[in-house]
Amino acid sequence: MHAELLAQRVAALIEGAAFPDLDTSSVMTVIALVLAGAGLVTVRDYVLDGGDRIPLLVAEPFPRVEASIGVVPALGGVDETLAARLAHYAQHPAVDGLIVVNAVLGPVPLPRAVGGVPLRAAVAGAGAGGDA
Repeated sequence: MHAELLAQRVAALIEGAAFPDLDTSSVMTVIALVLAGAGLVTVRDYVLDGGDRIPLLVAEPFPRVEASIGVVPALGGVDETLAARLAHYAQHPAVDGLIVVNAVLGPVPLPRAVGGVPLRAAVAGAGAGGDA
């Protein structure tokens, strides 16, 4: 599946999930479970160059692997530090797209791409009524 199609699917799954708590650890655990339940392969804390880690890397199962998407929590919003991390993640060859997960309804000011890698936003629990 092409990176943009995979990112669209992943974002839809994230936004349709129910999140009991909106802390980073809980949100990333729920996301990993939902994506694995949808038949996607997930790797938590995927090691990048220099020992840095992307919180979650998602791909379709072998042999259909055509793209992998990094999922990055930004529950407190996007700041310069996160923007720098996204640029760093985008440089790694395993990252074909990035999804920034926040907990705020409404538009998140993000560029469409960073370092040539498509960037998309997803709202944790947007379609499931939030933190019920």
